[in-house]
Amino acid sequence: MIHKLLHTQSSQVFQNLPPYLELRGNTYYFRYRLPTSIVRLIKKNELRFSLRTDSFRDAYSRLHTFTPIINQLRRKSFNRAFTDADKLIISGLFNQLSDARFQDWVIQPVDAGGDIDVASRLIEQSKTPIIEEGLKFSLAYNKFIEHKRLELNLSVKIEEGYIRNRDIFLQACGDKAVESLSRSDVKAYLKQVAGLPRRNKKPYNRMTLAQIFQLDNVPIIDRVAAKAPKEHLKWLQGIYCFLINELDMKLDNPTKDIKLNVKSKSYGSFKDHEVKKLIAASKGAEWQYWLPRLAFYTGARRGELVQLQKNNIKYSPDIQRHYLQITDEGGKLLKSESALRIVPIHSTLITDGFLDFVDSIADMNAYLFGDVVTITKHISKWFNTKLMLEQEISSVDDTGHRRVLHSTRHTFITKALEGNIQAQLVQEVVGHEKSSTLGITARYTHRFALKELCKVVDAVKY
Repeated sequence: MIHKLLHTQSSQVFQNLPPYLELRGNTYYFRYRLPTSIVRLIKKNELRFSLRTDSFRDAYSRLHTFTPIINQLRRKSFNRAFTDADKLIISGLFNQLSDARFQDWVIQPVDAGGDIDVASRLIEQSKTPIIEEGLKFSLAYNKFIEHKRLELNLSVKIEEGYIRNRDIFLQACGDKAVESLSRSDVKAYLKQVAGLPRRNKKPYNRMTLAQIFQLDNVPIIDRVAAKAPKEHLKWLQGIYCFLINELDMKLDNPTKDIKLNVKSKSYGSFKDHEVKKLIAASKGAEWQYWLPRLAFYTGARRGELVQLQKNNIKYSPDIQRHYLQITDEGGKLLKSESALRIVPIHSTLITDGFLDFVDSIADMNAYLFGDVVTITKHISKWFNTKLMLEQEISSVDDTGHRRVLHSTRHTFITKALEGNIQAQLVQEVVGHEKSSTLGITARYTHRFALKELCKVVDAVKY
């Protein structure tokens, strides 16, 4: 008998008890510590009462009677301010939870003078099924963002991104309960995100989200970046991790183990006759004339070209050739260390008068095309929407790849490789990290001489 008693107690004491259940002596108790916001309203810190059993199985079974009430109390506690209706609901839920101790397995016999009707009413009340309303996604998001602000000092820019994601999610999925969302819902949502247009482009910048979601098919050229679905998934995973880990919600995480194969949308290239049309039509301000020409004949990035200063135009007496020095001196911003390089100036640029244009600038430290921020803002929009449109150049090539200002770089690289130029030479001219199969020997390979780089530029002919 003693052996049996010890075995029973040890098997129950050392098992991990679920929330709201504790063992005192040989008896199981229900214990629920109320959320802070409800403590202020109810004026009690916790609710504890005996389940009148020494059986874990019975105690666990009885605990499930209280769980729906607890869930509703927790959800109500998320509200920042309680309305009068909220207060009545919370008070009723607390009383229902408190009265649950009078279930039939706990009630003692009532004498003739007792109020049998009251006891019966409490029993029936405790058995009444509770409708689960669920934690709405919008409310879950509010708690998530509040946590981020307090705990992680959330920046304004990141929070604005979170708000955009929230609005898109609610438009796509509706304000469902977080418990009801499934993996298929999340996958369908991410698929919708991939097909959305960029909101900074006409006519989408004048449309509401509801109008955008009514669009049948957004052209590839107008769609969001390929990484957008991955960013939305990461944001959604953060919300569910918060709900599960911080709010201790018992949820099946619908974002778990979802994998996305993110492939960047490849840029297309221009055909020779299209290049000639674009260059011939590039007129107006100095930047409108020279930047397209430099882009097609150097393969340099937009940011590298707009940051060129007069002192970045160099001359090599050894090979009697002018070249561009792309550097990070003077606080210039470059994409990577490989972007630091020299690029020979194509003979076509010299024939067109590029050196004369440079000589006309008096200040050696002056930017060739004026204010960097202003030119960066206008060049792509002008090239992509005005110049290409006027010349009837399609924004998508024959293989479905989009074409924009950055496609000038792809066009240059394509032309150089078609000329059977060594790939590593091309990589150095355009500022890509050089690939190599030389193994450890590659450590001793440094920059190519300017004379070798001229082979790349001279191979580009339109």
